[in-house]
Amino acid sequence: MAKKEIINKKRARDSAIMPEHNLKNIEKIVKALADKNRIRIIYLIKAKQVLCVCEITYIIGLSQPTISSHLKLLENAGLIESHKDGLWVNYNISSQLDPASSGYIEIIYKNLEKDKQIVSDLKKLKNINRAMICRKKA
Repeated sequence: MAKKEIINKKRARDSAIMPEHNLKNIEKIVKALADKNRIRIIYLIKAKQVLCVCEITYIIGLSQPTISSHLKLLENAGLIESHKDGLWVNYNISSQLDPASSGYIEIIYKNLEKDKQIVSDLKKLKNINRAMICRKKA
């Protein structure tokens, strides 16, 4: 088999294993992570593994529509995913996360663990009571 054929087979195999990382995909991920509040959201979701909109709204301190907009951008970039659980829509780090995106999140997670804002967010996260902050107003 010619060297060129071997290289082409390897590329085909690699592209079947990993999603295509083209400029557009990388741009979408970088833009999604180019906001301090979205970085805070990613950090919180990674720390807790599952959070709903009302919990994130409570910790970050922005309005629910603003948080939902941030979550949508992160979801469209493939960094997080959502699933419905009764009245709640829960968010977690995407189970389909590719190694590059996972690496970005790990870098954020490791480099911000002593950041004042992150430490404050984690204190709120530790004491959060979903049933109290998410209950529907009658």
